[in-house]
Amino acid sequence: MTLFLGFYEDPGYILIALGSYTFETSLFALLISLVVVYLVFRILKLTVNWIDLPRFFRLKELYKRKLKDRAKTAATEGYIQLYLGNWTAGQKLLKKILRTKDASIVDYLAASYATFKIDELKEWSRYLDEAKQKFPTYKSTIELMRAQFLLDAEQFDEAKVTLESLRQSTPQDSRLMLTLKDYYLKTGEWESLKALLLQLEKKGLIEPEELHELTLKCVQSEIKAHSEKVGSGEHKEAVESLTGFWRKVPNRLRTDEELIIVYASNLIRLGANRDALKVIEKALANKWNDQLVCFYGEKDFKENSHQLATAERWLKTVKDSSVLFLALARISLRNELMEKAKNYYELSITSSPSAEAYLELSLLSARLGEDRACLEKLKLYFKIVAAGKLDLPLVS
Repeated sequence: MTLFLGFYEDPGYILIALGSYTFETSLFALLISLVVVYLVFRILKLTVNWIDLPRFFRLKELYKRKLKDRAKTAATEGYIQLYLGNWTAGQKLLKKILRTKDASIVDYLAASYATFKIDELKEWSRYLDEAKQKFPTYKSTIELMRAQFLLDAEQFDEAKVTLESLRQSTPQDSRLMLTLKDYYLKTGEWESLKALLLQLEKKGLIEPEELHELTLKCVQSEIKAHSEKVGSGEHKEAVESLTGFWRKVPNRLRTDEELIIVYASNLIRLGANRDALKVIEKALANKWNDQLVCFYGEKDFKENSHQLATAERWLKTVKDSSVLFLALARISLRNELMEKAKNYYELSITSSPSAEAYLELSLLSARLGEDRACLEKLKLYFKIVAAGKLDLPLVS
C-alpha cells in the first residue's frame, strides 16, 4: 500500500495545533497508529465478549454469598457447641468467624466466653480487646464482660479496677450493679454492699428474699465489726457500741434466729453473758425456735440454775420437743445433776433420736460407770452418723 500510494517517496505531513500545544507526524505514521488503535479496540471487545463481565460479576457475588452462608453455618454450629458445653469445639468454629469481615460483636463475645471456659487467659482478653477496637460503641458491654471473667477467675484486684472505671462512666447500668453485688459478696466488702442494696431495691433489680438474706449478712458483719472495737481489754465500750447498734437494727431483722445467735455469741465473747441470755430468752418468748433453744442449751451463760428453771417452765407449753429435752440435759450437766441429765437425754432420744443425744449420753454413761450402756449408745451414734454420710434411710 505504501508503494501504491507513494508513501515511500513522500510519507506526507500532519500538524495539529491546540492552543499553545502542537502535534506533528507523518501521514503514514498516523494511518498506522489508527490501524493499531482499531485492532486493540477489536481485541478488547472480543475479550470482553468472551469473558462475559456480567456473568463474572454474578459469579463473584455468588462466591461472596457462599462465604457468608458458610460463616453463618459455622456461627450457628459454634453457638450450638457452646450451648452443649463443648467449649473447645465452639471456640474453633467461632475463631473461623472472626477471620471474616462479617464477624459481629456477638461473635467476638462468644469466642471470648468459650476461650475463658477453656482457661486461656491471654486469648479471651485479646478477643475482647479486638472487639473493643472494632466496635467502640459497645465498649461498656465489653468491659463489663471482662470484669465478670476476672471476677469468676478470682482476680479481684483487676476486676475492681475495671468495675470502678465502669462505675464512673455508666453508674446506673443495671448489669453493672448486679456484677458489683457479686464482687462485694466475694470480697466481703459489706459496707459497700449495704449501700448498693438500696440502689438495687430502688431499681427493682433484686428479689425480696435475696435482699433480706444479703441485708442480714451485712448486719452480721457490722455486729462483728462493733464487737471487735476492743482495745486492751476495754470490753465495756465494745458492749455499749454493740448494744447501741443492735437497737438501731430494724425489728423485722431482729427476729431472725441466725442474726440473734450472731449477736448473742459476740456478747458472750465480750463477757456480757447476762445480756446475751436476756436476748435469747426474749426472742423465745416472742417466737419459739428450735435453733435458739439449741443455742440456749449449748452455751454457758454463767446462769445455770436460772437457765434450768426457765427451760423447765417451757416444758409446760412446749410438749414432746426433742430439742428442748436435749437443751435441758446439757443445762442439767452444767448444774452437775447427772441423773436428771440422763433422764432428759433419754426423753430427747425417745422423742426423736439424734447423733448428738446418743454421743453425749454415751459419755455421760461412761462417767456414771455404766460401760455397757455407754457402748450401746456409742454404737447407735455411729449408726446414725454412717446413715447420714451414706444418705441411706436409717435401719432400726
